[in-house]
Amino acid sequence: MKPVRKDRWASYVHVSGDGVHTFLQEHVKTRDGNNKSCLIVGKGFDPRMLGGATALTAVLDPRQLSIIVLVFDEGPTSPSRKYDKLVQQNIDTLMRMVPSEQVRERTIKMFSSEGRRVTSRSAESVFRSADEFSGFSDIFVDVSSLPRSVYFPVVAKLLHLLDGVKDGAAPNLFVMVSESAELDRRIVEEGIDEDADYIHPFRGAVERESAAGRPKVWFPLLGENQSVQLARIYDLINPAEICPLLPSPSMDPRRGDNLVLEYRELLFDRLRVETRNFIYASETNAFEAYRQLRRAILHYAEALEPLGGSNAVISANSSKLLSVGALLAAYELKCDGADIAIAHIEAHGYMLTDSEDDLDRLASESRLQCLWLSGGCYA
Repeated sequence: MKPVRKDRWASYVHVSGDGVHTFLQEHVKTRDGNNKSCLIVGKGFDPRMLGGATALTAVLDPRQLSIIVLVFDEGPTSPSRKYDKLVQQNIDTLMRMVPSEQVRERTIKMFSSEGRRVTSRSAESVFRSADEFSGFSDIFVDVSSLPRSVYFPVVAKLLHLLDGVKDGAAPNLFVMVSESAELDRRIVEEGIDEDADYIHPFRGAVERESAAGRPKVWFPLLGENQSVQLARIYDLINPAEICPLLPSPSMDPRRGDNLVLEYRELLFDRLRVETRNFIYASETNAFEAYRQLRRAILHYAEALEPLGGSNAVISANSSKLLSVGALLAAYELKCDGADIAIAHIEAHGYMLTDSEDDLDRLASESRLQCLWLSGGCYA
C-alpha cells in the first residue's frame, strides 16, 4: 500500500442537540446571500426522517430549501408495508415545510429483474455529477431513515464528486442524523438475507484472485440484536483476525459490557477473539470511530506488509453515528489506495417491537447530530 496522507478529519466540525440550531444560524450568515440548500432524506416510517428538515426550515427561508426524497421499494411482502400510513404522514408533513415543487423523488432499485440485490449499486448511481448541485451552497444528507446499503454509497459518491471540483466552488457537504438508542432498539430488521455481501463501491480486493493469499482482518462495529447478521458476515469474510469496535464511553455506562455479554458465545467460544483486539470509540462521536478504525487498519497493513499486506473489512452493525465514522475511514483509505471493503447483510424490512403510540415521543427525545464533511472549513 502506498503511503497515506495525514488523516483528513483530524480536525472536524461536529455539533449536536441545541448546538445544531445555533450552528446553522451562524453558518447561514456566512454565505454571501446564497442561502440555497439541498436536503437529501429517505422515505420511511421513522419520524426522525423529518429532523433535518425541521432544523433547516427553522433557519432558512423555505423557498431556499430543495428536498430530494430517496425512495427504495423493499417489495410488496416487506414487513415495512405495515407502516405505509406512517410513511405517508411523514411525506405530508415534509410537503408542508417547503413548497411542493421543491420536493423531488429519486428511486433506488433494491432488486434486479433477476431478483438479485442491487441496492448499493443503484444508490451509488443516483447522483452522477457535481453539476446536479449547481447553485447550492450546501448539501445536507439526513441518514436517519436510510439503510446503510443506501447512505454508504450515496455519501461516498457525494464526497467523490465534490472532491473532484477543482475551482473551489464546490458546495459544503453535511451529514445529519437523529440519534435515539431507545428508538433504535425498538426498530428491528425482519427477513434477513441468507448471504452477506460487500457494499458497492467498497468491495476491496477480497474477491480478486491476486489478493486471495492476504490475511483478512475484520473490524465489526457491534450493536444490539445482531447475532445472526454477524455470523453470516463472518461466513462471508472468513477472517484471520477480528477486531470488534465497542461503543465506549456511551450514554449507558454498561452498554459495552452488555454487548460483550450478548455476543460472548459468538466472539469468544466460536470466533476465539482476543480481548486485546477490542477497539473503543465514543458512541456520540463519529470522528473518533473514524480515527480509531483508521489507526487500527493502518497498523495491520504495516504489520502484515511482509506477507503482502492485508485485506481490511469493516461491518457496521451499530448506531448510525458510529457507522458514519466507519464510512469516513473506508472512504479515505480507499482514496489512498488501501484494499478496504465494507461487508453488510440486508433485511427485507423493519418492524417495531412495541406499538406505534410511543414513536413520536421517542423521536422527539432523539438528539440531532450534524457533521461537516467537506467544504469551506477544510479549505
